[in-house]
Amino acid sequence: MMVELNAKALGAEIKRLRKMNKISQAQLADGICTQATISGIEAGRGYPGVDILYIISIRLKVSLEYLYKILLNDAEDYIKETEELLENLMKQKNYQEAFEICQSERKQGSRQLGYKFEQLIAWVHIVSGYYLEKYDYHTAIKELENLLDDDHPLFGQGFIDFRIQNSIAIIFAENNLFQKSLRQYKKILTYKEFLKQQHKFQIKLHYNISKLFFLQKEYTLSLEHADLGIALGKQKEDISMTGQLYFQRGECLEVLSGDIMKAIDSYRRSMFIFELLGNEQYVKMVKEQKREVFTPV
Repeated sequence: MMVELNAKALGAEIKRLRKMNKISQAQLADGICTQATISGIEAGRGYPGVDILYIISIRLKVSLEYLYKILLNDAEDYIKETEELLENLMKQKNYQEAFEICQSERKQGSRQLGYKFEQLIAWVHIVSGYYLEKYDYHTAIKELENLLDDDHPLFGQGFIDFRIQNSIAIIFAENNLFQKSLRQYKKILTYKEFLKQQHKFQIKLHYNISKLFFLQKEYTLSLEHADLGIALGKQKEDISMTGQLYFQRGECLEVLSGDIMKAIDSYRRSMFIFELLGNEQYVKMVKEQKREVFTPV
């Protein structure tokens, strides 16, 4: 499902001012765009570029700031709706629809919707394209790294910078480049002030790092990060990842501990939380994967 551009307030005001000044659409368009473009703007079907908006403001005898304020206020809703839609699509792993939306956005060119919005669109476009096998992992990582500009004044001022770095770490891990993935995660963990404000992201980081150490057979370190994630979840009263973390903890204990009951306790806690959250698919997964652990010999 595509999000319709929400530019009606700007279009309605341009139409009102045009009629008040007794200017036709053709006259307003003369030398800057087509009459059809003006018709589309007035109907709220798109955002004009700042160059077109500047000349429109002169012809309608208002300041660019006046029209731009209407445009930005209107754009806030559009940006928010688009961000929420893409967030849900990526959570659902609906990469095809996310890719198509971002491809359409990028074809629009710069519409002065902000550096962070453009960065978000590019990030989702690359990641969804990678999972759709439109890019290999080398290309995906290179493109994602190009989105991170340490010298940009807005770097580190938004969640998107850290999500991009997290995507790089995940792609490294998925391609068995565990040391590169770990270095990326450790880099993210250095942003302590940011992480204080993003506890959900920090919990997910501990889970991802725990899984990474487990794959490398560093079971003690894997257990350490699983416990850190569980402790942070308790502190913040957030159980959204606790089921996964307890399962990860159980896997570590199963390898490390001579007492299998400690591992079983973690698996049971994991299932309890999944049941509490209504996630039957994960409950079934734990039961199936750990059938031999739960079944006495």
